[in-house]
Amino acid sequence: MSDETKTVVWQRNEPISVPMSAQERRIAIRYLDWDRCKKRLSKARQEAPRFHLVFSFLFGIAASSAFSLIALLANPAANLPSWVYPLFILVFVFSLCNGAIFVVLDKRMRHDKKSDVDDILEDMDGIEKTFS
Repeated sequence: MSDETKTVVWQRNEPISVPMSAQERRIAIRYLDWDRCKKRLSKARQEAPRFHLVFSFLFGIAASSAFSLIALLANPAANLPSWVYPLFILVFVFSLCNGAIFVVLDKRMRHDKKSDVDDILEDMDGIEKTFS
């Protein structure tokens, strides 16, 4: 065994570009702040459930039962069982109420999603102010 010191020489030949201060501006950010923003953005990126098809379908059922009820009331000579009129009224009220509930849910979900994105932007502005 010899006591010779072995050296390793390693060179990289890669061009790098140094940003000009007038052209590019950068800020330092802590890893914890960056991770927090990434997590919040990944949650905000997920699509909020939309209920427009559901409430459109329910309003269509309500309209159909309303028009059917109007047609039945216009022809009282039709020999229909006694349960037909209450059924149409019940279907109309049920569909209309549930359609309205889904409209409110849809608006609330979109509002919550918008407030999440606004919170993230506010958080990023706070980080920017910390390092500017």
